[in-house]
Amino acid sequence: MAEMVTERTRSRAVRPAGTLAGGLPCGRRVPKGRVRWYLLKVREGSEAATCSKLLRAVPRDVLSDCFPLRKERWFKRAGIWELQRVTAYRGYAFAVSADPAGLQKALSKLSLQAELAGTDGHTWMPLAPDAQEWFERCMDAEHVLRSSTAVIVDGVLRVVEGPLVGQEAGISKVDRHRRRCEVALGWDGSFTEQMPLDVPFKS
Repeated sequence: MAEMVTERTRSRAVRPAGTLAGGLPCGRRVPKGRVRWYLLKVREGSEAATCSKLLRAVPRDVLSDCFPLRKERWFKRAGIWELQRVTAYRGYAFAVSADPAGLQKALSKLSLQAELAGTDGHTWMPLAPDAQEWFERCMDAEHVLRSSTAVIVDGVLRVVEGPLVGQEAGISKVDRHRRRCEVALGWDGSFTEQMPLDVPFKS
């Protein structure tokens, strides 16, 4: 297995068709009443604080949850590896809503810097359902994508602990030195997410 990772560039200025800001895959417009994740553009560095304020200000029948997706990342300091939590998509958060039009109306009445991204005319496009399902399955109760642990035996990668257990087929690139990997997710595997992965053993 090639042990290398190519950094993925997430362009916020130019978005190809079928994607939201940050390179996230875009879903189709859904009828009102179906709960989906919508991308919110917020002030970078204040993602968590903005979400907390929105949850206090917007009725729960319009905004059932709001959070910045975070992930663990391995850092090496003074020769010691440690895990830290970072915002996965800086300047963005996810709004969970069954009424995006009502949410947009509520946001327009607030002084907070928060707006729905992924607009198509007068409609708002949700996150692709397969990506939403993957995030829901892999994140913990605090909306954190945690690190996994794996081993490589006879050239075969096997994840033994963490959210990536059972997802070996989707792991395309592993960087043991930086303790991370690329994971293809979704129905067609066209979107990849960089995830923390510790591989302490290889034979």
